[in-house]
Amino acid sequence: MTGTEIFITVGAIAISWFVLRWLIKVLKVTVSTAIKIALIVFLLQIFFGIGPHRLWEQTQFLWSQVASYLTSSQ
Repeated sequence: MTGTEIFITVGAIAISWFVLRWLIKVLKVTVSTAIKIALIVFLLQIFFGIGPHRLWEQTQFLWSQVASYLTSSQ
């Protein structure tokens, strides 16, 4: 193995390590967010009888209101 090949190998290992660490962080945040959303939906269902379908409708309505506000303010 020549000197150049060693540097390329070390560089590839370093880049792979950083990408792997980044992917693990993204996965942790994604799973954490999914658990929080599921917990909120579950609590709304148990305590208030609000199902996922009703919650989704309200979320869509909210985003349409935000979009219409943003387009009307320009």
